[in-house]
Parts: sequence; C-alpha cells; structure tokens
Amino acid sequence: MGDGVLLGLVTPVVALVLIRMMYRKAAANSIELTEKQLPELYAIYAEPGERMGFDTPGGPDLPKLHLHNGNGVMNAYATECRKRAAYIVLNSDIVDLAYVHGDFGALRFIMAHELGHVKCRHISLWRLIYVPAMTLLFLGESATRAQEYTADRVAAYYAPGDVLTMVDLFAGKNLGHRIDVDEYFRTSDAHGEGLWLRFADFRSDHAVGFRRMGALRRTLTEGWDVHGKML
Repeated sequence: MGDGVLLGLVTPVVALVLIRMMYRKAAANSIELTEKQLPELYAIYAEPGERMGFDTPGGPDLPKLHLHNGNGVMNAYATECRKRAAYIVLNSDIVDLAYVHGDFGALRFIMAHELGHVKCRHISLWRLIYVPAMTLLFLGESATRAQEYTADRVAAYYAPGDVLTMVDLFAGKNLGHRIDVDEYFRTSDAHGEGLWLRFADFRSDHAVGFRRMGALRRTLTEGWDVHGKML
C-alpha cells in the first residue's frame, strides 16, 4: 500500500477525533443561537435552511448556529461535528454589521453561503480521502476555491437581494455602509485580468475579491447560476 493511499485512509480517522475536539472547543467558547437567543437573527438563518430541506421530514438537522468573539476577524465557517451533523460559527464582528448598523443583508447572504457548504457536502469527512492527491497535484486551493464559488451560487439563489453586500466586508464593520458600490466596481474593473492577479487567485483558496464580486454582480442580470473564473 502506497504512502499516499495510507495517508488518505488515516487522515479521516484522525480528523474524526480532531473535529469532535474542535466542536467541543467552539461550542464551549461561543453562544448557541436559538429561537430564544437572538431570535430575530435565528429566524433569518432558519428560513433558507428550511427551504434547503433542513429540519424537514426525512431531511438532515439544521446545523447548530454559534456566535463567537472573533476579536476583529470578520469571518464565518461551517464544518462537521460528527458524521452527518454540522455546525456554523459566526464571528461577532460580522454580526455587528447587522445589529450596529441595522442591516441584516450581508449576514443573510453569509449564513446562506455557509448553509450552502453544508448542503453541498463540502465539509464531508469523505472528502479528506482526496486531500493527499489534491495536494500533490497543487490543486487543493483550486478545489476549495471552486467550493466557495458554489456556496456563493447557493446564497445568490436564496438571498438574491443581498449579493452586493459582500463588498462592504472589504471596508470592515464600521465603514462598509459608506462604500459606493458602483465606484468599487469601476476601480476594480480598471485593474483588468493581469498575470499577477491570475497567479494570486490560483494560489488562493478563496477567489480574490475582484473576481468574487464580479461573479456576484453578474447574478443580478444572469441569475444565480453564475460560476466565477478559475484560471
């Protein structure tokens, strides 16, 4: 048995242990949101979840939703806590966008995006089997980047009116509402598709902002089923 195959078999076993530890740590250091804990936010989260088939007869459970102090990092993520069960963590600075500035649009899109990762099985432990091969082929970042585009497409379907709110995240939680979106796209388009942008994008597990926002802008005229540039 080759080393790569052995690693592919061992990695999921190790991951099962690590993922359970990560979940317990995340849960113990965060606040779980429910119908009684920030209920207005939980309702916005549950609505697309139900439309995706979570918490319906025969469907999977709606992933638990946690609020975590991100210490200034504006991020959210979804992952498994055990086989066929997942949870989503929102860093507090993203939630501040909604409660401080009274705009839940970006948060609605982000939560639909993370639910998209769960729905499309991007976080399945079985995918770890392919990690060694993807790493050897230098395709690990590209595979993750493709998944991010797919999750954006899911969010664009369930929250079509909020796609351009993602531009706000580049300016942080306090200045995003002051950004002129049309001017953002004018200046980003002026940079073009040069070699270095392509290289930076290829080496990133998330599409660079110009490309991600460009794909989201296209959904406004072409519909939700727009996949961004990969190369």
